[in-house]
Amino acid sequence: MSLNFFEFAFLAALAFSSLTSKAIGLAWVMLVLAGVWGWVQRHKSFKQTAVVTLLKAWLLITLAALFAKTIPVVYWSDPWGERHGELRMFLGALAVYSFGSSKILERKTLSGIAYALSICSAVGLIWVIIFGRDNLSTHPIPWAGSMAMISAVLLAISLKSDFDLPHRRIWFSGGLIAVMAVLSSQSRGAYGIVLWWIVVCVHHFWARKKGLGMAASVTRTTFQRQILIAAAFLIGLVLLSQSPIFKRPMESIQQASNEISVSQQSAEKGANSSVGARIYLWRQSWAAIQESPWIGFGHDGRKEKLAQWAEMAHSTTIKGLGHVHNEYLNQWLDHGLLGLLSQLCYIFGLIWLSWKLLKTHHAAPALALAGVCFVHASSSLSNVNFAHNQYTATLSLLIGISLWMATLRPR
Repeated sequence: MSLNFFEFAFLAALAFSSLTSKAIGLAWVMLVLAGVWGWVQRHKSFKQTAVVTLLKAWLLITLAALFAKTIPVVYWSDPWGERHGELRMFLGALAVYSFGSSKILERKTLSGIAYALSICSAVGLIWVIIFGRDNLSTHPIPWAGSMAMISAVLLAISLKSDFDLPHRRIWFSGGLIAVMAVLSSQSRGAYGIVLWWIVVCVHHFWARKKGLGMAASVTRTTFQRQILIAAAFLIGLVLLSQSPIFKRPMESIQQASNEISVSQQSAEKGANSSVGARIYLWRQSWAAIQESPWIGFGHDGRKEKLAQWAEMAHSTTIKGLGHVHNEYLNQWLDHGLLGLLSQLCYIFGLIWLSWKLLKTHHAAPALALAGVCFVHASSSLSNVNFAHNQYTATLSLLIGISLWMATLRPR
């Protein structure tokens, strides 16, 4: 597979994005540059298709989200530096609409992207096991969310694309490795990716068996192969059970259970723990939202309330926080219903796009978008991921890649 310099640099940035946030930032910038070049080339190859119409729809969705966010930001005179997430989403959508409708990237690039993301997963797993969650390239929670989204995209390409089976097996393994990296990071908010993998894989293999016919006879060779795969899987589980990949998440879940138990006795008493602080902040945020549900309190108002709540609970943990550890509540607290609507635009927009792509038989991009949406929607329940550059760059980039995938011609 021959690559030009631009493609090679893009794939290299993706491959090492789990080590430094600058790499994923560079990859996102290159996505935008590809969009600029695509816009220049559009007059040569532009063709309005059903998929291009969906690309335009996503662009309009991100524009609506940015507009909804802009109104309260202007009203409260809030800092524009915190709006990098909405701006990244819009520029990423504009880029994929431009180069996606111009066909300036070839199908072979998708294979390179899948391999680069697999390398990113492996490098990330090795790093987090050796150096731990406190030495990652960014805050461990958005880092884990980014790895979970990468895992979801690799799962979709490995199960639903029409590439050769040996390649797809490697990408499937890369996706599993990304799941292991998430578990090893001890970022509980991203653990939902495990549930996503179980549901998708069970449905995929059930549908495959049904398609082949449940009554079809199983050959001796096929049966032996299935036994070997099952045995290898069980041996792998036994070996991993003694590794940080299993031990760390089990310890993390047990710790969370203990902190929840303390918080149930007294929210204030538990407010100095990770989970307890979240529970306390969610309760206080919901009560505050009732006071000003339409326009919120603005950036400075939220900071003032966090300081008040920390003082009320005598919590040094809350005193060191800048948000309420829930994307939906934080958006609503800051900017009222328009802030919440801005965030919901992305989630419902991705659900709608996934459905439309599935109906038009674009199974791989539909599953990739659905997976990214699931990770973003679930991880946002316990963190404000839009406050972190690496997360929003990864989200914008992976959505762009998934949508671009739908423009490629099948073999």
